[in-house]
Order: sequence, then C-alpha cells, then structure tokens
Amino acid sequence: MGQILVKLGELGASVGQLRDDFNDEKTAASTNRAAIHRRLDEQAQGMADVKTELALSRQLVETLAQTQAETVLPAVDDWQGMKRTGLTIVGFLALGGVSVGAGLTWFSDQASMIVRHWLRIG
Repeated sequence: MGQILVKLGELGASVGQLRDDFNDEKTAASTNRAAIHRRLDEQAQGMADVKTELALSRQLVETLAQTQAETVLPAVDDWQGMKRTGLTIVGFLALGGVSVGAGLTWFSDQASMIVRHWLRIG
C-alpha cells in the first residue's frame, strides 16, 4: 500500500507539473496573441496615417493644379501671344527691308543711268 501511495504521489506531482506546463503555455500564448494584436493595431494606425497623408497630398496637388490653371496658364498664353505678335512684326519688317533694299538697288541703277546721261558719260 505504501508503494501505491508513492506512485499516486508521483502521479499527482506529474499532473501538477503538466498543469504548470499547460498554464505556462497558456500564458505564453496569451502574451504572443497580445503582441500580435499590438502589432496589428500599430499596422492599422500606420495605414490610417498613410491614408491621411495621401489624402492631404492629393488635396495639395489638386490645389496646385487649380492655381496653375488660374494663374500660370493665362500668363503663358499671354506670353505666347506676345511672342507670336513679335514674330509677325519681325516678318513684316524683314519683308519691308527686302522690298526697300530692292527698291534702292533699282533706284541707284536708275539714278546712275540718269547721272551718266546728264553728264554724257558713256
């Protein structure tokens, strides 16, 4: 009967050890789950921050595009109009210069012929 009690004591100690091991595993699993949930919460917060920054960036880009459309593009259009007008004026001046040059060349030929005729040269 003494051996039975010893074996029951050993069995009780083994069950107690198993219970302690099970409780340790349960505590470790709970700690691991808490760490995973904490990381998931951090990731969710990070995603929310990224979405907020993305929305603010999108709003900033839209504001810049609207500002460009309202201020820069009309100025560029005006500048292109002035450039076009300037090139047109330069073209007319060049054409006029060529015409005047041709006219002066013709007139100088005629004037030299008149002067030669008047002076009776050649």
